[in-house]
Amino acid sequence: MDFGTWLLMVALAYGLGVFWYDLLPATLPEAPWRIAAYPFVLMVIGEAYAPVGPAFSGVHPATAIVAALIGVVIDWIVQAARRPETMPSLERRRASVAS
Repeated sequence: MDFGTWLLMVALAYGLGVFWYDLLPATLPEAPWRIAAYPFVLMVIGEAYAPVGPAFSGVHPATAIVAALIGVVIDWIVQAARRPETMPSLERRRASVAS
């Protein structure tokens, strides 16, 4: 893996991490490296074991999207297990949407 591919994967991991965190009912972590950590690790594993579709600069976009979603879900589960009080409840989400 060359430096350009690594940099593209880091950017994709961060961008897709923010995208999936906003779509799922999870809270966005304060640390920017936390947003990209799990998606990046799952993207590397996905590229190694299950590259699907065409490649763009050495990265398979379909694999990256699915791997980032799985990474965000895993991070969401880990965060809920460690600190359940930081997870948004359905009532708080409805109140924030209503106001």
